Amino acid sequence: MRAHVHLSAAQAILLSFAAMITVGTALLALPMASRSGVSVGWLDALFTATSANCVTGLVVVTTASHWTLFGQLVILALIQLGGIGFITVVTGGLIVLRRRISLRQRLTIQTSFNQANIGGMVKLVGRVLRYTLLIEGVGAVGLTLAFWREYPLGRAAWYGVFHAISAFCNAGFDVLGANSLAPYRDDPLVTGIVMLLIVLGGLGFTVLTELRNLVRPNPRRWGKRLRHLSLHTKLVLVTTAGLLVGGTLLFALLEWHNPATLGPASAGHKWWASAFESVTLRTAGFFSIDQGGLSDLSKLAASALMFIGGSPASTAGGIKTISLAVMAVAVLAAIRGSNRLTVFRRQLPLAALQKALAITGTLAGLVMVAVLILHFTEPGSPALDLLFEATSATGTVGLTTGLTPSLSVAGKLVITLCMFIGRLSPLTLAVALTGRMAANPDLLAYPDETIISG
Repeated sequence: MRAHVHLSAAQAILLSFAAMITVGTALLALPMASRSGVSVGWLDALFTATSANCVTGLVVVTTASHWTLFGQLVILALIQLGGIGFITVVTGGLIVLRRRISLRQRLTIQTSFNQANIGGMVKLVGRVLRYTLLIEGVGAVGLTLAFWREYPLGRAAWYGVFHAISAFCNAGFDVLGANSLAPYRDDPLVTGIVMLLIVLGGLGFTVLTELRNLVRPNPRRWGKRLRHLSLHTKLVLVTTAGLLVGGTLLFALLEWHNPATLGPASAGHKWWASAFESVTLRTAGFFSIDQGGLSDLSKLAASALMFIGGSPASTAGGIKTISLAVMAVAVLAAIRGSNRLTVFRRQLPLAALQKALAITGTLAGLVMVAVLILHFTEPGSPALDLLFEATSATGTVGLTTGLTPSLSVAGKLVITLCMFIGRLSPLTLAVALTGRMAANPDLLAYPDETIISG
């Protein structure tokens, strides 16, 4: 008699990532994956596979010089599958084969992309795959032409494809060398394409769908379409724009005269590098300036931006722009003395604030615990560097001040766990492990009682 194991949507997502990381670890640990012909070891293979599949970008060995073409292909596959989700790819295959998509699979897709309703999940998967193929394809062509100015066509094409996928998936892996995009800091073509791919990948597929509807024929109706954007899309676009502009201004202000970062550059190049830094900190992981040379205030600001991350239903990590927006709306409502969360002439439900606070609180707790453990496993490391490293891993960003390659065994395990939990989100992990999720509101209500706050 066959025993049927019924997995919840959260458990299916957790196991899919765990399975991909396990397979990736086994493949990267093979001697043929390393240029030296000697296995990198299970720990470094696990760290790299987790970083790639959780689209982070932290590395303990240089991707370009250590891994063979086989190893780099494994990393690229892990990035792609981790970026859009293994379940999405499998569902896409079933759609192509004209197979039926079960209700359980639709629930898993709904959970994976944080959708409110289960309807339209098959269409969502189709859009995700189409947008991914289109955006990565166009980006790959653009980057190939950019790299062709310097390399032979074959290598330029490989660089174009690898970095287009890595950028759109907000992974931050590169095959250029230990300096990432620093040699191209003043090249607007390479860094400009990478920035555009990062932003598009971080907006979320729900937002991309609505933006596509804006550019349909009949421009006379464009203004009407703009007004009828969903509240989610409006909040994502406004918050993203504010963070990108604010981040650019902040880094230009803090690093303008820093000889280790922007100091030697011209004014125009300083602004461009500041813009790239603001974009890449939104969970991408590429860098054009030395992160170790940042001032203490810049490291603190960078940690804040990495903690926020991208938007829901995207390839990015962090608490997400929507969580930040909802909490900002709540703060403004409290200042006004209102008990309603209103924005853009719409009222937000209390559940949205509760979820935003839960995500922010649990992720902040994870970062603090990681910093505390790293303080003992990496003695002598500055506290800000530990905070930067832990936030980068938890927010699946991939930037480092130089601490990653020298991590101890315990430190690597801590950062690996942070990347895994950060990609799944602490709430999804908790639901997957406990198997409990409140499907209905509480049936029992207790009396209200006033407390003193403030």
